[in-house]
Amino acid sequence: MSAQKPRRAVLVSVEREGDSLRVRLDDAECDVTSLKIWNQKEHVTNKLLPEESFREMNISDEELANFGAVIFARLNAFLDLGEA
Repeated sequence: MSAQKPRRAVLVSVEREGDSLRVRLDDAECDVTSLKIWNQKEHVTNKLLPEESFREMNISDEELANFGAVIFARLNAFLDLGEA
């Protein structure tokens, strides 16, 4: 019997850091024994933003596009590895 490959995902989270917010992108892996349990696997990148900029979405189009590109690149990598 072959081992089942884990499913992977991109975890996007936000956490307070002083007066700012840190947006984190991490790789997550689904527990093969329970499809409802996801665990953070590897840290990918993060960005510290003033809370006001975050809440008002006062972020440049280029920065938003880069953020989206990182997410799609990770998801494509998971597809290529058969981990989707």
